[in-house]
Amino acid sequence: MVDLRVEIAGVEFKNPVIVGAGTPTMNAEKMIRCMEAGAGGLVAKTVTYDPMHQRQPRPRFHIVHPKEVYASRYFSLYSTELMADLRPEEWVKEVQRAKEAAKRHQSVLIASVAGRNYGEWAKLANMMEEAGADMIELNLSCPHVEPEEGTFMGKVAGTDPKISQKIIKAVKETVDVPVMVKLTPEGADPLAMAEASVKAGVDALVATARFQGLIIDPETMRPLLWGGFGGYGGPWMVPLGCKWVARLTEKNLGVPIIGSAGVIDAKDAIRYMLAGAVAIQTCTEVIVKGYNVIRQMVNGIEDWMKRKGFESPEGFRGQALRNIIPFEKLDRVSAYKSAIDRSLCIGCQRCVFSCFYDAIRMAEKKAIVDTAKCVGCGMCMAICPVDACIKIEKQ
Repeated sequence: MVDLRVEIAGVEFKNPVIVGAGTPTMNAEKMIRCMEAGAGGLVAKTVTYDPMHQRQPRPRFHIVHPKEVYASRYFSLYSTELMADLRPEEWVKEVQRAKEAAKRHQSVLIASVAGRNYGEWAKLANMMEEAGADMIELNLSCPHVEPEEGTFMGKVAGTDPKISQKIIKAVKETVDVPVMVKLTPEGADPLAMAEASVKAGVDALVATARFQGLIIDPETMRPLLWGGFGGYGGPWMVPLGCKWVARLTEKNLGVPIIGSAGVIDAKDAIRYMLAGAVAIQTCTEVIVKGYNVIRQMVNGIEDWMKRKGFESPEGFRGQALRNIIPFEKLDRVSAYKSAIDRSLCIGCQRCVFSCFYDAIRMAEKKAIVDTAKCVGCGMCMAICPVDACIKIEKQ
């Protein structure tokens, strides 16, 4: 039997798949869709009193390499999605309605808040707790907030440990439910910010949010669509997110870590948990493919656990960390050489162009290795478009 349940700061989730704050959780109806699709939990779209962040720019979504959304892992979502478009007093009703559904679906409802001063952070958190939120997530990571828009919001506050600590303390003094912080990788040291957050009393950490980007159209010589900076992320962020989860786990901070950024399938979720995450957040994949991906992730995790013989996520959490080789112990002695199966070679010459040791040349329209020059760096194998054509063999 496989038991997918995980515990975060004393709150039990039926599975480790959490939908992050954003378009998929922009109102009660959408939050319920997440629950119906099997999400263990969800983070309601961030609520704020700032009217500028309640109105979404239009158009606001752009996908880099859209054909790759269904074909491979290499696309990016570029957007300037802001916060909930309802005033907090109206948003309370959405949270209340979502909470009733959460009870039926056994899902955990997390409220995300963003204040403009310490008092507002505390007030919003209190309102969400009273509305029924099981946990509070502090949005200290939004990449769209600039310094002139407020010292106490988003990434501006999320890069200043003193401000973040005061926000956390103000909220912790106001609510009884667990409080977690979503860390930003933008202009901050997530490790330092995590340590500061834990000292201030935070109950869980989310690592991490997206980066800020700027895409310029060479033809018009202008930024795309809305004309300014935007959030930039996608499945390419998983290795970056796993790094931070691993580093935070190694720090042994004493609070659970939720992996985030780039999760598009069960394998990504498992990667984060193998790095030490208790659960994961996914948002971009739901935005581009819809709510069905939630069930696919949950089922994929369960199937993998059955195949590997794990009864619960706790059985494999952090297992990859023991296999990380320290820098000083990397193999600098063993000799490796490239070996090309010329029967599979298609003569594309990619390996020839990318070999800086001039160890590969063409002979009769097929690649061939000069083993005397080859240093076994592996670039030829990495760039070859034909599986099994090139191997790196230990001498």
